[in-house]
Amino acid sequence: MNEKLLNDSIELRNKVLNSEEYKNVDSKNKEMESSDEVKILSYKKDMAIMNYEDTLKHYDKNSIEVINAEKDMAKAIYNLNNHPLVKEYNKAFAELAAIYKNINLELFGFYRMEK
Repeated sequence: MNEKLLNDSIELRNKVLNSEEYKNVDSKNKEMESSDEVKILSYKKDMAIMNYEDTLKHYDKNSIEVINAEKDMAKAIYNLNNHPLVKEYNKAFAELAAIYKNINLELFGFYRMEK
């Protein structure tokens, strides 16, 4: 790899790491990870998913047991995703993802093949 490309890559990395979007995601992630409410909701979601998977192993997918487990799982996922800290994190992450997408398009857009 030539030295200029390496230096440009390091500069791009540093610009991303120092961007407001990256700092915002990092901050929101720390808030989310330190929240007991989010931890509990995440645990409930994980348990609901495990319960659903276990129920599928023992019952037909159209059984009342599986349907109820699926409802419980959907409710747990909904509750987690609609917690204010999770919503803030997801919004911040979407803004950072847009930057990554633009970088990807700029660097590798010429590889896209039209069908």
